[in-house]
Amino acid sequence: MTAASTTDFLVVGGGIVGLTLALELKRRYGDCSVTLLEKEPACGLHASSRNSGVLHAGFYYTADTLKARLTLQGNRRLTAYCRERGLRLSRCGKLVVTTGPADLPGQRPTGRADAGAQSRPQGPSGQDTS
Repeated sequence: MTAASTTDFLVVGGGIVGLTLALELKRRYGDCSVTLLEKEPACGLHASSRNSGVLHAGFYYTADTLKARLTLQGNRRLTAYCRERGLRLSRCGKLVVTTGPADLPGQRPTGRADAGAQSRPQGPSGQDTS
């Protein structure tokens, strides 16, 4: 396929980020032209196809940090996206094992158990969905 000689937006890479960006550009600026370049014969064949395949709960990050909040928000938004479209999502949970006293609830600096409790995704009725 040959790309247009001019475009309003050029997105390089047809992985999850590139495809999402191109879609959002078309949603926001419907009149614009968006060109997506991908070096592989199809989209999603590179790093996007080799991720861990999990929705992260955010408890590896210190509670109430931007990274923890964005991780939790992303988890909730992708869960909603899948449910709205009838896409299968396995909510199998995660077992977290302490490696020392610093990982126990109430300990600092991070206290993984505290962070996990604070970042645990909640379902529509408030139940734990992690």
